[in-house]
Amino acid sequence: MQYSTLGKTNVKVSRIALGGMSFGTEPWMAPRELSQKIIRKAMDLGVNFIDTADVYSEGESERIIGDAISGYREELVIATKVGLEFGRGVNSTGLSRKRLYSQLKGSLERLKTDYVDIYQLHRWDYGTDELEVLSTITDFIRNGSVRYFGATSLYSFQIQKLHDLAVYNGLERITYYSPRYNLAYREEEREGIPVCRELGIAIAPYSPLARGFLSGKYRRNEKPDTVRYRTDRYFPGGYFRPEDFDVLEALEEVAKEKGLKPPQVALAWLFSKQWITAVLLGVTKQEHLDDAVEALDITLGKDDVEALERPYRPHEQHGPTKSPLA
Repeated sequence: MQYSTLGKTNVKVSRIALGGMSFGTEPWMAPRELSQKIIRKAMDLGVNFIDTADVYSEGESERIIGDAISGYREELVIATKVGLEFGRGVNSTGLSRKRLYSQLKGSLERLKTDYVDIYQLHRWDYGTDELEVLSTITDFIRNGSVRYFGATSLYSFQIQKLHDLAVYNGLERITYYSPRYNLAYREEEREGIPVCRELGIAIAPYSPLARGFLSGKYRRNEKPDTVRYRTDRYFPGGYFRPEDFDVLEALEEVAKEKGLKPPQVALAWLFSKQWITAVLLGVTKQEHLDDAVEALDITLGKDDVEALERPYRPHEQHGPTKSPLA
């Protein structure tokens, strides 16, 4: 296993992080027993970083992880998220102080821990004052229930705003950012990643295989018929454009030349970016972990990288739930 430092902290995290969205109750996810086997194998391989969210399978992902890590808590870096709709009622979404306290309490109970290492804003809340959010997260860090503050899927100006408000008001700064980033979706290269690099914020992409699009299962002009395609409502609209298949076919060509699997090359491309702290990998089969660990040692030459990156064309930005111009 390879390890890197979490931003400007001295916390060491494995470059492969286990993504908890693949643990749960949807047809394409790993059920409880298999999920726990995957988590235990990941730890045996040296993975010490696990990422999840309160909303994943309505809390079941956190429960699975909480049961699996019993006895190993201090060896691990656990991250979870808050902000998307969870539960019922008019206060079941957003980042108000009331909701942050309620959701953190629930996450800690499900994870069976006294603290989370990284507490992330799952999306921006346009209805809550940013200082209310920052001051509440600061309270969590100072009372010991959270160690570090992070976020996922923001606009770059929002990352900068969180940083600046924290500096000017003596509050805790954002330490960690998790963008959607893979060979078939590279919009974060424009601003999000450069902002994080400038501020020293750790970068840990999610969806490294584009929800499975880069797995090698899909073909141009063929109707997809996988369980993931049929049951993951976010998958079909995110990829499958002609230019996305240009990227996929370039990936398959490089993989064939090297005698490797397409997912391994897609991961190796991410690992080749030294500014990436870790890659959040969703795993539904134990062998996926073996392939990912092997990808850490794959070296891509300049020509390989150029061949992989050349077909990419701009996409509509994914992630933020509302345009700042709405």
